[in-house]
Amino acid sequence: MPFNGPSSYLPTTDEFIGHWTDVNVELTPDLILAGPYALADLQADRDALSDAITALVEGINDVEGHRTDRDNQKLSIKERQRQLDSFIRGFLASSSYVGRIPEAIDMLANPGKWLISMRDHRNIWTDIHATPPAGFTPPLLLAGGYTLATFTTDIAALETTFESLSLTEQDVDRLLDERDALYLAIRAQLVLYREAVLGSFAEDHPLVLSLPRLDPLPGHTPDPVVLTGVWNQTISMADLSWTASADADLASYQVRRNGNTPYNSNLEQVVETLPPGTLVLSTNEGFSGPGASMGYKVYVVLNTSNESGSNAVTVVGP
Repeated sequence: MPFNGPSSYLPTTDEFIGHWTDVNVELTPDLILAGPYALADLQADRDALSDAITALVEGINDVEGHRTDRDNQKLSIKERQRQLDSFIRGFLASSSYVGRIPEAIDMLANPGKWLISMRDHRNIWTDIHATPPAGFTPPLLLAGGYTLATFTTDIAALETTFESLSLTEQDVDRLLDERDALYLAIRAQLVLYREAVLGSFAEDHPLVLSLPRLDPLPGHTPDPVVLTGVWNQTISMADLSWTASADADLASYQVRRNGNTPYNSNLEQVVETLPPGTLVLSTNEGFSGPGASMGYKVYVVLNTSNESGSNAVTVVGP
């Protein structure tokens, strides 16, 4: 298979390693590129690329875990903010604290706005304890005996999660750059390898005819399919389904995932490759725990290795 996105980096490199191995059987001495750069160097670079891909996947998983923690903590704190606001409106209706109730925070608001909202609620709760309105005796307790001290602890925990998420996202950016640099270095050597093979054998030699490609064969790009996805509570999986491709060159469907919003194809991971005729898949891959969400795409892959991705869908777990 030719290079056609991150999921092809290792299998395509492996094809070249196998081909180079066969070439060295035919040639004496072994084929060595300028540099010098030999088969052993390609194998070492391939291993380094594999390690970089593994590190990137682990980094992405860390990010997805922190995102799940963040969203769960947001939901909990947002509910406590709602309770506090309603408590003030209902039990302290004649006090000046009603006018200090902060605006409701949106779940998608940035961390800075969340920090302001949380601190505003903590401050008004603290002031009610310090200067209670007439007729009210502190402490102010929310449902389940939830206290200001617990609210303060939960705020600190979410702040820590925000920080951890930011740091892991930075790590992923670095790991992505490292992966791509290794891929580009390998690709540059394989460009030279193809030329070296063409210069070492007759044009009808089997090793020329079997020379791996760097890019897909010329041809058309398939029409994308339409993907839908929902969470199946019964089996605790995402149920994915897509329309059928009518392309005569269809080789397979490939389901890929990414936790970014919006979907980031450069960080996607392969979930499963499926034969023509398969139009559904149930999976929980990428879900790190309660409240997690995951983005998916389905790719139409042709026999030429040309491909096209569907619309992205986000499935939210329990």
